[in-house]
Amino acid sequence: MADLLSILSSSAASLAAQRAAAATASHNLQNANTPGYARQRAVLTTVLPAQQAGGAWIGRGAALAQVTQARDRFLEAQLPAAQGRSARSAAASSLLEAVQVLDPEAEGGPADALGGLYAALTELSQAPSDPGLRQAAVAAARTLALSLNRARQGLEDARAGADARIAAGLSEANALAAEVAALNRDIRAARAAGAGEPNDLLDARQRSVDRLAALTGAVPAATSEGDVSLLLPGGAALVAGLRAATLLPQPGPDGHLSVQLAIGGTSADAPPGGELGGLVDASSGPLKDAITALDQLAWAVGNQLNAAHRAGYGLDGSTGLDLLDVGTTSAGAARRIAVAGAVAADPSRLATATAAGQPGDAGNVLALLATSTARIASGQGSDLLAGVDATGALARITGAFGAAARGLAASAAQDAGMADHLAAMRESASGVSVDEELLEMEKAQRAYEAISKVIQASSEMFDTLLKLE
Repeated sequence: MADLLSILSSSAASLAAQRAAAATASHNLQNANTPGYARQRAVLTTVLPAQQAGGAWIGRGAALAQVTQARDRFLEAQLPAAQGRSARSAAASSLLEAVQVLDPEAEGGPADALGGLYAALTELSQAPSDPGLRQAAVAAARTLALSLNRARQGLEDARAGADARIAAGLSEANALAAEVAALNRDIRAARAAGAGEPNDLLDARQRSVDRLAALTGAVPAATSEGDVSLLLPGGAALVAGLRAATLLPQPGPDGHLSVQLAIGGTSADAPPGGELGGLVDASSGPLKDAITALDQLAWAVGNQLNAAHRAGYGLDGSTGLDLLDVGTTSAGAARRIAVAGAVAADPSRLATATAAGQPGDAGNVLALLATSTARIASGQGSDLLAGVDATGALARITGAFGAAARGLAASAAQDAGMADHLAAMRESASGVSVDEELLEMEKAQRAYEAISKVIQASSEMFDTLLKLE
């Protein structure tokens, strides 16, 4: 009688173990397409100790020992850094790739406008008193100014777009950091309850860690309490156990954003990696450099043309007038450059002659044309522009920007390849195979059916025994 009761009891417990195995396989199938989900497996174990019956030991069935996860800790340690590098180079590359104003092949850019001005001056040199040609020359100067305005504005718009993405990314990063700290707390509590590893909470934390790695370049570091802390590239802790710091946008002297980390009322610079780092890099690097170079070019060209123009005379006898208004400093010159008001209002003031009262004299037009080959002095621009004429300077600006864009594109492709490779390896190690899970379901089902037959047979044996008694 006791043996039969033991069979019924152990069989009922074994049924529960098989149900757990089936439920785990079902959970895997339901999350086959869930990002960041790691395959789980129900581990069954023999119930110990066995019971003694007569001169032998008889087993007591099976029980659920734990539900494990398929995780490759080595891959998971490598992947966040790779994700951060990939996101950083991709963000910087995409920001520069979207800038079209410095495309040397684009029509209507500063190079075309500069060539158009000198072409108009060449025509004017043939008939300096022709009102139509004078208006065309002033219009060409206006086109040059507007093209520089547009080019600079396009670069500023790109930096403003980067700032908007940085601000949005910081908000997301702060929410994710708080989420990781909260999940650390929940995982601690679940482990303290003694029910094994809280696998779904671990997956949720890993998803947040992955996104933070891509967003900020933060890499995880395990703690003795089983938490995950997150360290930014400079070593500052974005998450330390149950506490999350806050990332703040910090406007620089030019109004564009960098990043600070705030902890307990104090803040310090914390250059991020990942997508945010790429945006900061591109904005404060190639974009800022191109703006500075355009300003210096506008300043140098404006001063060269103005020096020649001030020495000449207009049809009305005016002299000492500027052709272009570039302000008093190179900073912002490409933004504010415009045809000087006096000349814009009256093209007869365009200084074409070398002396007053000489309407047919084109000597000063030739002086204006000579600026096309004038070298930019070292004091008028950066080392990038010094020693070349305006056309060469424009070529250097577009060349430097293009080289930076191409370099970042190459880095982005290389970094993406490494990150994708590691992600594929993790998916291979941790992802769900539908066929494998269906097989696990079938195994659990067959075991469940077999144990059910054991219970049925034991029940019949029990009934027979009762009848005998």
